Amino acid sequence: MKKILIIIFLILLGTFGYIYYSYINNYKMILNGINSEFKINSYSIFGQFLNMNACIEEDINNIDDFELIFKNNKEEIKLNANFYKENNKICFEFKNDGLYLDNLKRGKYLLLVKENDKYYTLKNNTEYSDLEYYTVTKDNSNNKISTIFNKFSNKNYLEFKIKKVKLPNNVYDITIDAGHGGKDNGASFNYNNETYNESSFTLDVSLILKEKLEQYGYKVKLTRDSDVYLESYGENGRVVIPNLFNSKYSFSIHVNSSDGKQTYGGVEVYIPNTNKIELPKLIALNLSNIVGYSKNPTYKISDGVYYKYFTNYEIESAKKEWIEKGLEPYDIKENTPYMYMIREIGGINTNAYIDGRNDSHGINPYYNSNLTAEPYLIEMGYINYVSDLSNLINRKEKFANGIADAIYKYFTNIS
Repeated sequence: MKKILIIIFLILLGTFGYIYYSYINNYKMILNGINSEFKINSYSIFGQFLNMNACIEEDINNIDDFELIFKNNKEEIKLNANFYKENNKICFEFKNDGLYLDNLKRGKYLLLVKENDKYYTLKNNTEYSDLEYYTVTKDNSNNKISTIFNKFSNKNYLEFKIKKVKLPNNVYDITIDAGHGGKDNGASFNYNNETYNESSFTLDVSLILKEKLEQYGYKVKLTRDSDVYLESYGENGRVVIPNLFNSKYSFSIHVNSSDGKQTYGGVEVYIPNTNKIELPKLIALNLSNIVGYSKNPTYKISDGVYYKYFTNYEIESAKKEWIEKGLEPYDIKENTPYMYMIREIGGINTNAYIDGRNDSHGINPYYNSNLTAEPYLIEMGYINYVSDLSNLINRKEKFANGIADAIYKYFTNIS
């Protein structure tokens, strides 16, 4: 019996040894003769997109021959990247705001730069290391994409491993945040001797929205499913949950309000940056069929779509206020998203800054993360505009269906 076990062990060892040798030999064949490398200055995964910038010092006038590829011993796959000159450097970044990850072909590939018959490897020049990403559920199926920085024969390289997997229990496609809750009612409005609270509308719509998205096949996490108060940060903080559960998207559901008499209603969808506009436009369009587009001109990018950011004046005012309160000012960059449910969820992609330097504010453990959900904040209408209020009371399912249908259409058509 002992001899049989030894023989089985040797067979398995030989098999795995052969696989490992073939794997390394495959890369040896590709890497042989490659002596130059692009240095990666930044890379992150935001939503479903990989963002990357890399450069090499090369005295080359014509950059038209450069392309970015996946390569193994069987095939080369050209990727959609933009090459440009910057002083004495040749650089690239992905076109259309990133490399769309969810339709990458399964397999193992090196990410390389190709110039005619010459290849360049990629060297990680950032503080970040390997990443693991799970695609949005499609037809009850998911891929796991691993980006792995490695070195072989003194050559740096970046490998992509893409394989079909069962989605882990702690990984979700989407997080829905029902704004406010518990002791925090959000906006309130008294109409016909009855008080209406934002927190009730956001919860009711979020519960229906979750059910609708699940019918489409997506795995959905709620920050809250009852009338409870959530801290912004900490273990169960509403800012933390989307990234804690590896969501690709986060939607924070709210109802707008204003001081005094409101003379207009309408939807306002707030975005993380001005490149992220296709999905919010779809959401705004669907909700405009219920409440119309908001007439608010401030921070407006498109009908119903808004990008509210910190101005230099607001940054300096905030710093002054923090100092007066005995707090250490944060490092805020101009054009950083103003709303914390967008800014803090997006990590380095949205310049999050709650880093724990002030105990009273808590800490966002993902403030410096380069793998985050893509966050949006949806103001479904104005609670103190009677027409919008009537729709919020009577057409909650319509709001949820409008958001869900927009998300489904976006996921179906994105490429």
